[in-house]
Amino acid sequence: MTRTQEAQIAHFHAGCLLNDTTGCLEWQRGLFTDGYGAFYYQGKDMKTHRLSFELFHGRQIAEGMIILHSCDNRKCCNPSHLREGTTQENMDDMTSRNRQANGETNGSSKLTAVQVLEIREKYATREDCTLKVLGAEYGVHYSLISYIVNNKIWTRL
Repeated sequence: MTRTQEAQIAHFHAGCLLNDTTGCLEWQRGLFTDGYGAFYYQGKDMKTHRLSFELFHGRQIAEGMIILHSCDNRKCCNPSHLREGTTQENMDDMTSRNRQANGETNGSSKLTAVQVLEIREKYATREDCTLKVLGAEYGVHYSLISYIVNNKIWTRL
């Protein structure tokens, strides 16, 4: 390892702060727009959790693999909180920990739970209520209304 690489690694470690409660080594400097830590290393921008994994294990991340956090903290660089895994394993983790965005917790949701219940009630009880009429009333495309009344989305309600 060159002196320059050692200096970069020391600079990287200086950007982390230990959270005594969680054990996370939280990145304190720049972030990518997705909330993961950003660090310029060996001529390229890297996500800090990926860099931490590679430095700790002394190797690159295996092809087709991603880095998963056991702590669900995007800023965490603690190598003991990180492991290689597949995208499917990441999705399974997300589901098992109930971290997926559903309904109103989805930032792109156009309706509230109350509105969804109103739509289902109106569609079920009013003969003059078509998908297009409800779509216009709630300011959404009629296909979204179809998904709602046919229980394809908002299934928890």
